[in-house]
Amino acid sequence: MKSFESLSTSRTVIRRFQPGDKSSLVELLCDTSVTQNMAFPQEILTKEGVSNLLDMTIDAYDSEKPLLSFAITESNHGFVGVAGFSPLENKEIEVFYALLPKYWGKGFATEVLKGLTAYVFAKTDYKTVVAPITQRNMASIKVAEKNGFLNCGSMENPNYTDLIFLYKKEKS
Repeated sequence: MKSFESLSTSRTVIRRFQPGDKSSLVELLCDTSVTQNMAFPQEILTKEGVSNLLDMTIDAYDSEKPLLSFAITESNHGFVGVAGFSPLENKEIEVFYALLPKYWGKGFATEVLKGLTAYVFAKTDYKTVVAPITQRNMASIKVAEKNGFLNCGSMENPNYTDLIFLYKKEKS
């Protein structure tokens, strides 16, 4: 899958990261209330680790193997969070998102997941969008269910220490 430049929802713009996003991304990924449900190694969750990840992501956008991670901004202004994709096998693609706590409970995650899913089904040949969600992440479970994702049960995932729920949505 190629990296897009930007994607708009009603309140957000999901766009490629820029060097100026560093402080906001550090704030997001160094907040344990955010990262407790994410599958990042501890060495990434430091100011230096986040900085290196940002540089690597920006450098890879136009490569043969882009990192499909994007900034979420509120109507192209304030930084809201991060979202993106990880291509899998069998015409499946994983979706992920994480928001700064001040944006929790305001419908942003639901809107972003809806936009990402619509993009995948309209612009790519992927047939299934998947979302691995930790069992304690009730907010993300609600977001997935509001977007029509079905819980395919709990399972092991090598990126998580605990069992996760695997949510899926098929292209209709």
